[in-house]
Formats: sequence, C-alpha cells, structure tokens
Amino acid sequence: MKQTIFNLGDVVSTTVILVIFLAIFFVMINMIKKMKSTAPLPPQQTLPQKVDDLTLRVKNLEQQLENLTEKR
Repeated sequence: MKQTIFNLGDVVSTTVILVIFLAIFFVMINMIKKMKSTAPLPPQQTLPQKVDDLTLRVKNLEQQLENLTEKR
C-alpha cells in the first residue's frame, strides 16, 4: 500500500493561491512604476528668472559687505 503525502486537491489549491499572490505582486509593482512615471515635476525656472535671482543675491551680498566695511 503506497501512501501519498499530498492529495491532488492540496496541490491544486496551493498552486492557485501561489499564482494569485504572484499576480497581485506584479500588479502592485506595475502600479508603483506608473505612479513614479506620472509624478508631476515642479516647473523649472527660466534663464531670465535665474539671472534675476542671482542679481538680487549679489546685490544683497554687496549691501552686507558695505555694512561690514562701515562698521569697521
């Protein structure tokens, strides 16, 4: 008398559960990839805006330098 360790029903149900988990796993990975690729990017500054910002910073630094030299 040969005794089988696994019933056919056990093998089928385990395989079905494994396939369902794998499908959920790959669907979640694809959803995450889509969310990353469609993330809105902040608008980048144009070159004139960058120049204006740098000009303001230079003027502020010049003002600070003047204030320091006046204090001496």
